Amino acid sequence: MSYKNLDSTNIKEYTVTELSSALKKTIEINFDVVHVRGEVSGLIIARSGHIYFSLKDDNNIIQAVLWSRVSQDINLKLEDGMEVVVIGKLSTYAPQSRYNIIVNSIELAGEGALLKLIEDRRRRLASEGLFDEKYKKSLPYLPNTIGVITSESGAAFQDIIIRIKERFPVNIILFPVLVQGNEAPKQIAQAINKINLYSDKNIDSIDLLIVGRGGGSFEDLMAFNEEIVVRAIFESKIPIISAVGHEIDNSLSDYVADKRAPTPTAAAEIALPDRKILVASLESISHRLLQTIKNKLDISKDNINKYFLPASHIFFDTKIMTLDIHSEKLKNKINVLIDVCLNKLRENKIEFFSPSQYCSNQKNNLIALNKLFLSSYKNLINIKISGYENNTFKLEESLKNNINKTETILNKSANSLNLLSYNKVLDRGFVLIKDNKNKTIKRAKQIINKTNARIQFFDGVVDAVLNKNNND
Repeated sequence: MSYKNLDSTNIKEYTVTELSSALKKTIEINFDVVHVRGEVSGLIIARSGHIYFSLKDDNNIIQAVLWSRVSQDINLKLEDGMEVVVIGKLSTYAPQSRYNIIVNSIELAGEGALLKLIEDRRRRLASEGLFDEKYKKSLPYLPNTIGVITSESGAAFQDIIIRIKERFPVNIILFPVLVQGNEAPKQIAQAINKINLYSDKNIDSIDLLIVGRGGGSFEDLMAFNEEIVVRAIFESKIPIISAVGHEIDNSLSDYVADKRAPTPTAAAEIALPDRKILVASLESISHRLLQTIKNKLDISKDNINKYFLPASHIFFDTKIMTLDIHSEKLKNKINVLIDVCLNKLRENKIEFFSPSQYCSNQKNNLIALNKLFLSSYKNLINIKISGYENNTFKLEESLKNNINKTETILNKSANSLNLLSYNKVLDRGFVLIKDNKNKTIKRAKQIINKTNARIQFFDGVVDAVLNKNNND
């Protein structure tokens, strides 16, 4: 078709603006809402918050605009190279005579693309050494204060509180943050950095941090895969437990954290020992320690008993009795001291002292008392042995006198016994009469006619028949 032969008076004449407006209207009417899939390229975030980027495929490219008010509602941080699906309206930009897409919604092109993005990021951060074991810090055995970075309204914080109260109550400080959405990564990273800065300047610092949230979809957990959060955890001087989602969920925060917990509840269990088990273990150790000390004292007492002199006289008995009394008093005092230590150990709250240091101090005190006890006994025995050696001569004289006195008393007793012997009576002319039943006849009324009897004289025995005299 040749334009030279057309009557120019029949063709409408447009200004540039009119033509641009007509094209804009035509495009917007014919393409109301479009879904476009492509790769993000040339990403620019303006100071105003508007985001400008291009969508491209193997052959073509189209410009896209994401207004700041819309970007706040999108739970995705755009990066060059992402494959995404945008939903928006097709429009034109007259000053540059180009068309573009005004984006209302944007998401990754399938979960596989999101996984690839996370895996690429994981490899890049791993190559920098952020996940190396040599950088991971040890968790405190019994922290005084635990900080929790999570949502104030989520169930994760309540689960942590309940579990900590059950195991070992300590101070808990909540640092509320968003755990999903565009602002979540920034808030989480800022909370970690501020807590570390506070702990550097204050004595009552946070000993341990738990960072995480409850379960959710793969996209809901994306905040804990963002690079800003991973680097904040790596740079933290305070040990951090990552507790994101459920046991099957994994995030980059889990790789960089000093310890990974499958759930927020499990994080509380990792952070603190079980108080009941700890108390039971401490009581068992205390019981064994006290039993060991008592056994040691018993052995020491047996060793001391080897030095006791055999009792040979009342003098020795008195001295030994005195030693026994002192020994019993000392033993009672030691038992009282042990009981007082045991009561203190049971009554004091375990969070106000170090159990291992306390037991060690008590053991050292008891060892010192044991040494003092042995030293006192040795000194006392040495003094008594020295006294016994000096009094040996006096004891010998005393024993001889006692023997002579005893012989005199025995001779007198023998003479008295001889005088009381019935043989002496028989020697003076008396006799002893017994019947046939060997009963002594003392009275005449015991005799009847023809009573058989045995009459014992001093020099022998005679059998006789006794008749009673009727005149008597």
